[in-house]
Amino acid sequence: MVTTKPTAMDAGRLTQLLDGVPMLPETAFSIMEMMHKPDTDPSALALVVAQDPGLTVQTLHLCNSPFYSLPVEVVSIEHAVRLLGVPTVCGIVMAAYIHGFMARFTGEGARLWLHGARRHVLTVADGAQYLAGRCPVGISKSEAFTVGLLHDIGKLVLAQLDEATARAVEQRAAHPDTLLVDAEWDVLGTDHAEAGFLLAERWGLPELIADVIRWHHRPQKSEEALALLVFLANELTHVQEGRSPLQAMLDQDPVLSLVEDRLGLDRDAFSDVADAWLQRAQAMKL
Repeated sequence: MVTTKPTAMDAGRLTQLLDGVPMLPETAFSIMEMMHKPDTDPSALALVVAQDPGLTVQTLHLCNSPFYSLPVEVVSIEHAVRLLGVPTVCGIVMAAYIHGFMARFTGEGARLWLHGARRHVLTVADGAQYLAGRCPVGISKSEAFTVGLLHDIGKLVLAQLDEATARAVEQRAAHPDTLLVDAEWDVLGTDHAEAGFLLAERWGLPELIADVIRWHHRPQKSEEALALLVFLANELTHVQEGRSPLQAMLDQDPVLSLVEDRLGLDRDAFSDVADAWLQRAQAMKL
């Protein structure tokens, strides 16, 4: 049996894959605006979410998940706001959107890119928000949470590829010291970060968010401190998931130099923040 090696995608094929991802609904943009306004009326937020009954159900499901460990069952969006606050509930609504999109893609091709992705983006969002609250340079916690949720949207694009192509990427990623993004470039001629950037532009997301999505694996190529923050949250999530040790992360240069220059944290300060978040993640079972 002859196996044909997948060839790098051309622009036409990538456009087809981008077309295969649904557009972000207008209500999502309303939610993102509300996230930055803590004084938003809870009933106004509930009214927006209620436009999509399925979204309401998924939001309440996430609110009642072990991820938030609430002492009582959340029975309405207004109830969730009283317990968690407007920014957090808006973040949960955005997570419900992303989870819904991920559920659309199934099969062996989607497995490589979306296996465990729902939990991963929530954990990265939590890590980004936590880091933002502890950086002296003043990064918005709600903005960090939002971009943490969205950083891997490019995987929705690549999840549509056939099984043979997915396996070729997986096999390349299995090589020692090979990152998934590097394996994607080797096989596809692009990666999920670049695909995510193109999808963010298509969705009409703010330029800052698109930039962070594009460079969340290569923060040195961005001038945005938020790109570095999401990179660190993503790396810490890999530590939390047992995929790499914290020391290996702390030994990365020139990343730590960027941490001090852009986030105002020296190695010891960042190490303390990282340890504190990892303990939090373990306690919350993130």
